Amino acid sequence: MATDTDYTHRSAVQKLGVKPDQRVEVAGDVGAALRRDLKEVIGRGFVRSGELDGAVVMVESLEEGASALGEYRPRIRDDGYLWILTRKRGQDGYINQMLLVPGAKERGLIDNKTCSIDDARSGIRFVVPRALRKKDSQG
Repeated sequence: MATDTDYTHRSAVQKLGVKPDQRVEVAGDVGAALRRDLKEVIGRGFVRSGELDGAVVMVESLEEGASALGEYRPRIRDDGYLWILTRKRGQDGYINQMLLVPGAKERGLIDNKTCSIDDARSGIRFVVPRALRKKDSQG
């Protein structure tokens, strides 16, 4: 039986919070099934340039993680997200995701969610803090 904190019944795409019609870029080896499921949910292909609602990026090292933060931060909308996926503890190539947090903070991002993607990978989501988001014309 699912509880408020039991997310095992949710798909990886549901956990990632990706919505239809979003402009999403996917990079790295996120897996064919996740790529397919993401495309199905957004109802379009992935984008490769311009402003993004979100990005889902698999990294294999802390250096790749830092590079992803630098590359995607300028392109993510203020209300967007950057999911960085890494290998889980116990897997070859494991990365402690908490070591990505200081570099994200330097770029004006905070971590606000983690989730399991599959048996081998997990993700950490970075967003612009509400206090740093630009006010829209609606005020």
